[in-house]
Amino acid sequence: MNRIFLLFLLLSGMVLAHAEYKSSTPAANATVKTMPKTVVINFSIAVETRLSTFKVYPLEAPPEAWGSPARLRRLAGPLVRQVLPLKNDAARRADTGVATTARTSKTVTLALKPGLQPGVYVVMWKNLGVDGHPETDFFVFVYKP
Repeated sequence: MNRIFLLFLLLSGMVLAHAEYKSSTPAANATVKTMPKTVVINFSIAVETRLSTFKVYPLEAPPEAWGSPARLRRLAGPLVRQVLPLKNDAARRADTGVATTARTSKTVTLALKPGLQPGVYVVMWKNLGVDGHPETDFFVFVYKP
């Protein structure tokens, strides 16, 4: 009986697991003085990198909003809904694509374009976890030299 209960707990935990945001570099809501060359996102479980979408976009936000993560998140929401499903949007993006080569990974790296201007950037994704569940989310960071 104990083994069956343990198996049930183990399986139910696996079913409830989703590939949720765990951490990143730069961190969510961070202000960086030097623009990084990459954005690294860590998830709670591995994602199917080729069946997921990851993008970085600049966000038009007034400088007085740069210090307010809640305001930036409100401003970024409509942008994420508008551009995440777009195809052929490379010219508008701040990233050059996914640098992670593994088919599945808990860590996804996005290469950023060189010469990006100071401002707010939105890192967004719609991932497919190895558990088969999709997750859509985003975070912002500010580049202020």
